[in-house]
Amino acid sequence: MECPPPVRREDGETEWAEVARKYLHVVSSGDEAAAVGATLVVKRLAGHAPDSAVRVVVRALVGLLARSPPPRLQAAASQALCSVVRVDGGRFTAEVVDAGFFPVAQGLLPEAEEVPQRILLRCLSCILTFHATSRVVFGRGGGAEVFLGLFPGCSGASKRRLLEILSALALMKEVRRLLLTDGKVEYLVAAISSGNLASRTRAAQAAGLLGASTVGRSLLVEMGAPLALVGLMRNGGSSASLVAANALGIVSSIGPHLPLIHQSGAIPLYAELLKERHPLAKDIVEDVFCILISIRDNAGVVLENLAGILRGEDDLAISAAVDVLLALAEYKSIIPFLKSSGVITVLVDLLRNGNNHDVIEKVTGAVAQLSYEEYIREGLMEVGAIPVLLDLLNGRLGNLTESAAAEALINFSEDPSCQEYAPMLQRVPELSAFRDHLFHFRNSQGHLIQSMRRRIEQRLNP
Repeated sequence: MECPPPVRREDGETEWAEVARKYLHVVSSGDEAAAVGATLVVKRLAGHAPDSAVRVVVRALVGLLARSPPPRLQAAASQALCSVVRVDGGRFTAEVVDAGFFPVAQGLLPEAEEVPQRILLRCLSCILTFHATSRVVFGRGGGAEVFLGLFPGCSGASKRRLLEILSALALMKEVRRLLLTDGKVEYLVAAISSGNLASRTRAAQAAGLLGASTVGRSLLVEMGAPLALVGLMRNGGSSASLVAANALGIVSSIGPHLPLIHQSGAIPLYAELLKERHPLAKDIVEDVFCILISIRDNAGVVLENLAGILRGEDDLAISAAVDVLLALAEYKSIIPFLKSSGVITVLVDLLRNGNNHDVIEKVTGAVAQLSYEEYIREGLMEVGAIPVLLDLLNGRLGNLTESAAAEALINFSEDPSCQEYAPMLQRVPELSAFRDHLFHFRNSQGHLIQSMRRRIEQRLNP
């Protein structure tokens, strides 16, 4: 049974002070049944008592647990503490930690019976979830070693609670190092697939941090982390998917592990992230896709999934996909796949039928950049890009769109294989003016590159 989330209300200080005093008397009397009953009453009232009474009760409950009470009383005290911890989203968590709960829990957990142990773990999970700084206190105070030692003997609800606690602790470098040295990375991988969504997301984040090292990356792959992360990408919410995608990129996108991203079915999931509004989504997708296309078999799949986004109706996702496409186009290895994947056809369709000016502007700029490649010019010409670009040149859609259309058309006019369009393009007055501008721009860029090269050579050869 979960700790109830009490609603806190203020009442008279004097009456509550008397309640706290009576509780201290009962738990000190040695009557176990009375102490259990009184402790369960405290559990129910935790959300209604004023601060002063709660602080007295917290010290009493931790002190009670420190005396290693019988299982029933231990369970009742742990339940009451859990209720206190959950008041106002963890308002009294620091008081519970300051009262010495961590060393008491470390002493009780290894020897506790199943039910009291499960409730103690629930209380510990509440504290570590609500109070981030307490993770450092627990992890560095010997708690991590005790906690990891519980895994072999736990199952069911207790193990799920352990995994949730691990997801919080594994954000600490010391705990991740302990997972490596003790050979317990498998528990972190299990935490990615088990527990509530917030816990699974923390575990994925910790896996990404662990995967920054060669040893950590290899162990995560060996223990099945890629499939667990893909599962979180597929079934988690927006934030969870982003964290899992970033972690998967770190864990799998290097060396021999790179094919795992394709094999696990993650490429379509990465493409879907472009529909997210989070500013990091596009960066994550771009980084992973740029690495993926180093393997020839991946390039076609990556571009086909980008084409799928470009065919959609989400203008922001289309814009993000164009940005990613331009980043990929810097790698010459993908050029042959741009036609077969359908990307070129979709880009021209967007220019022909699109109604969002921002998207048209961005796609026109992309076509202009891509048109510097002879193979892509051939593909653009085959799907009727030149008439579409001519329409854009006179479409009054803004200077950037017109300039990009003109740049692409000039590239066509200078291509010997496009001679059938040359006479028509020569008669377009806008191109003549822009051709001079483009000539001076290219010339200045060439001088800039030469100047930079000279400076580099001077530094290398003083």
